[in-house]
Amino acid sequence: MNKYRLLHFYWLIPAYLLFLVAQQGLVHQGAKSTYDNGETYLAEITDFEIKQIAAQSNGYVNIRFEAEGDTIARRMTLSVQMAQQLMKSNTIPVRYEKGAFQEIVLFPTYDIQRSTSLYNMGVAFLGLVVTAVFGFFVNRYIRRKTLNADDEKFTIERVDS
Repeated sequence: MNKYRLLHFYWLIPAYLLFLVAQQGLVHQGAKSTYDNGETYLAEITDFEIKQIAAQSNGYVNIRFEAEGDTIARRMTLSVQMAQQLMKSNTIPVRYEKGAFQEIVLFPTYDIQRSTSLYNMGVAFLGLVVTAVFGFFVNRYIRRKTLNADDEKFTIERVDS
């Protein structure tokens, strides 16, 4: 087996980026669907924390509300921009659609969530295009190296005198 054939695994990177584009598209559509079709509830914030790790800040909020006779309790991760809008309140309005891709949408952070998912999808798509174009050059390189490797094979014959 030629060692250059392992470079075909390069295509896992564009495949993963395609997965990210699809996943962020589903997040965007799911949030939009829940916002448009879900029912509005008032959720109680039971726990709230922001973490600062190196140059990144993120956090989570635990919410609880009653929907259709059931108590729904979820932990939602948040970026700092989203957390800033929720810091001063004990209750927040939410939209809930059971069985949707995004079951819960927080009203105050909906615009940020929607724009973040579109931004993430755009960045992943740009990365997909760049890695796919680069992948064609990788394939040409692999083909050239495997063709040259086959030409370089030679045999040594023993000649006895």
